[in-house]
Amino acid sequence: MITRLKGRPRMGVALLGVTAALLALGAVPGSAAEPDRAPSSRAAGSGMFVGTFNIYGNVGHHGDDGQWIKDEADAIKDVVLGDTSRYLFIALQETCTNQVAQFASELDMKPAFVATGPTCANGQPYGNAILYHDGRVLPSDLLPNPDGRETRGIICVLIDTPATTVGCSTHLTDDSATNRAAQVKFINSDMNDGSDYRPEGHPLFAYGSVIIGGDFNATPWAEEMKTMYAGIEANGPRDTQFPHTYPTYDDGRKIDYLFTWDMRGPGTWSATGVQASPNSDHHFYYSKFTR
Repeated sequence: MITRLKGRPRMGVALLGVTAALLALGAVPGSAAEPDRAPSSRAAGSGMFVGTFNIYGNVGHHGDDGQWIKDEADAIKDVVLGDTSRYLFIALQETCTNQVAQFASELDMKPAFVATGPTCANGQPYGNAILYHDGRVLPSDLLPNPDGRETRGIICVLIDTPATTVGCSTHLTDDSATNRAAQVKFINSDMNDGSDYRPEGHPLFAYGSVIIGGDFNATPWAEEMKTMYAGIEANGPRDTQFPHTYPTYDDGRKIDYLFTWDMRGPGTWSATGVQASPNSDHHFYYSKFTR
């Protein structure tokens, strides 16, 4: 069953309706491999993995949810030695609702979805998703779009761990630095200080650590990314060579990110890496988060 939740418009930004779909699904166990052999734990203090993946689900797969999703899910399981309970959450972009449901089933996780348009080639809603185990989905939103390009959105989940964490999935505009600058401001400032986006009446910082994963369509040195690096990125600071270590796009650029920040003291990242994908123009980008 799919339940649709209407997102709230932001002040000063013209919005269409926002739809969030929550799906309760089953699962299949997975396989095991490197990189991290620590015992499984749901406690944030011992570290939990986070991943982000633009799956290329509409343009690349026209909404198909067949064998390629199982293959990608198996690769995602390999990161955690087959134990998907070690994922705090996984952010997905460019996905159709049926593909989200299939990923969730393969990974034994719960999905939440925000529709941004356009409709997928198979008639399914299209947008961003987040996969998680336990938590509460917060009101979703669309991102600022001053240049009138393809609509983009963000979906967040309040995750139940001993140290409460908000996990979010987003996807910025690919062909407008003006849009990305407005979208980064919204994510880095308005969402966190509560001046605009206040899910359930509170700024995101009120809940605990905030982690945002997604396809930002810009390299670390793009001017619009400067403010995002006020947070801690899984691959290292903007002003070092480390942002080059793990390119996430087929042409060798890093354009996918995992950022975290918290006014009371952010967490740390370790075991960062990428899984190359034969089914997407992006790689699966992951890291272990400890708070």
